[in-house]
Amino acid sequence: MYRTFALALLAASLLATPAVAQITTAEAPATVAPVSAERFATATQRILATMEQITRVQGASPALAVVMVRRGQEPVIWVHGPLSTANPSILANGDTPFYIASQTKAFVGLMALKLHDRGVFSLDQTLADVWPDVTFPEGIDPRAITFRQLLSHQGAFQNETIEWRVAYADLVPSREYGHLLGAYSAPRAPGFEYANLGYNVYTAALELRTGHDWRYWLEAEVLRPTGMNRSGPRVSRFPRAELPTYHQWMGGNEWRLFAGKTDYIMQSAGGLVASPNDMARWLQLQLGERPDVVSPELLAQSQSLQIAADIQGEPLDCQGYAIGWNVCRVGAVDIRAHGGGYTAVRSVMAVSPELGVGYAFLSNSDSLTGALSQLTTELFFQVVQDPEYGPTPEEYYNQLSARLPRLVEGRRNDVAERRTEAQWEGWAWRPANAELRGYTGRYRSARLGEFRVTLRNGQLYAALGAMNAQLEPAKRDLFGFAEGPLDPPAPFAFERSGNHITALSWDDERFERVR
Repeated sequence: MYRTFALALLAASLLATPAVAQITTAEAPATVAPVSAERFATATQRILATMEQITRVQGASPALAVVMVRRGQEPVIWVHGPLSTANPSILANGDTPFYIASQTKAFVGLMALKLHDRGVFSLDQTLADVWPDVTFPEGIDPRAITFRQLLSHQGAFQNETIEWRVAYADLVPSREYGHLLGAYSAPRAPGFEYANLGYNVYTAALELRTGHDWRYWLEAEVLRPTGMNRSGPRVSRFPRAELPTYHQWMGGNEWRLFAGKTDYIMQSAGGLVASPNDMARWLQLQLGERPDVVSPELLAQSQSLQIAADIQGEPLDCQGYAIGWNVCRVGAVDIRAHGGGYTAVRSVMAVSPELGVGYAFLSNSDSLTGALSQLTTELFFQVVQDPEYGPTPEEYYNQLSARLPRLVEGRRNDVAERRTEAQWEGWAWRPANAELRGYTGRYRSARLGEFRVTLRNGQLYAALGAMNAQLEPAKRDLFGFAEGPLDPPAPFAFERSGNHITALSWDDERFERVR
């Protein structure tokens, strides 16, 4: 179920994909000295040389940014490339607000600790304290699940309905969470399991208790005090021409462009844009340089291990989760890191308070930028510890040059394989406009909301909240639903009574026709 959501959530997690087995302890970080100015300069030079090589690869991300900070020193910020291949003369810069997706969790986690410390909202409350009248499904004890647990992915329940809706479809009002929690939650095994749900539920509870949503609190407690004026949870603050377009490479000089997220689906587990300049301010805060914004004690709490788990990445492997941060060993130290990703965009940020340095990678494509973000993070933190560490910039160029065409080929093969399935009957159906018009209308699911099917220029389109796709006719009453040419089509099947269309089914969900 939720094939599209499951794939995108995997990309969004990046550094938070747990292995099946969990561990119960994490090795303490070694005692290390802060990085010297000379070591920092060596690492920044290596990263910049690597990024220059990466930009030479055909299909590399149109816009890229790297941020490197050292405690007590001016940050090093490198930005390259256009906001959109449709208008390559408009270049990204240090104030460009890149979408950072799941990195939002670290910001919300710090906000939550500040509000707990001030007595605004206690993280030691349970679900039952906020929703005392909700009857949860059997196997879920709301009295045993605290909001502190939810912010470190320990709440022993799941709810795909909430996660999918807020990430892809609509802004779910906080007053509806009680119903959704009671109706669509399911128990899961105790322990760590990365998901957006804990942050979504925490911020709904916060709004119910305080009357202000998470955007208000985040701006008031973290963003404005830190001076992050080119960042935020509302993309509508920025002129459209200043926002990066998301890209997916199709091969050659061809790109598929995505408009990006709207305010409607900027949610608390993945709903921030941040400029490179502001990311430098955030990393400096994480290194303890803004005690006026967050006390050293609260900062340490946000970065401290909450649960040990075997979290596997590419290539970073992490040993547990703090509040909004993965705890990952690189060389002789633990770094705190979190990736972010959504349709056609990837990023990462990482910090080592022990070494006194931080790193961030921002992009506006999915041209293996998830892997690149982790590879360059590892490179940076290895080189500040050992200047002789490899690989060379040329080796990164060679790897990306070889892997990117295979990525596109693999995506095309996945589409081709799906299209040969017997259910489509050869895609031979050619309906006239009058027949297509019979499918238009509104179709509603109590769980997921309302699909709107419209006819434009001889093509059917289906929209569910912010999600929109063209429907390709396959056989009578069956269409392929794909958001783009490199997405395998999913069955989009209509039901009829006689000549009247009565319902549709998509991704194991039935939507009744309401008009």
